[in-house]
Amino acid sequence: MATTRPYVLLSAAVSVDGYLDDAGPERLLLSSGEDFDRVDAVRADVDAILLGATAVRRDNPRLLVDSAK
Repeated sequence: MATTRPYVLLSAAVSVDGYLDDAGPERLLLSSGEDFDRVDAVRADVDAILLGATAVRRDNPRLLVDSAK
C-alpha cells in the first residue's frame, strides 16, 4: 500500500569524529566517487533539495542531476 504522506530523506557524510565539515575555506569531501554517484541517483527521484544558507554561501553546490530517472 503506497502512502500519500510526504517524507524527508536526509543524506550526510560524517567524519569518524562526528564532523560534517572543517573550519577550512575549501569544501571537505568525505564521500567516495561511488557515494557521489549514489546521491546523484537519489536526487533524480526527489521533488526538492533543501540546503542551509551557509552551505550555499561556502560550497556553491552544484545541484544539477546527472542520473537519468
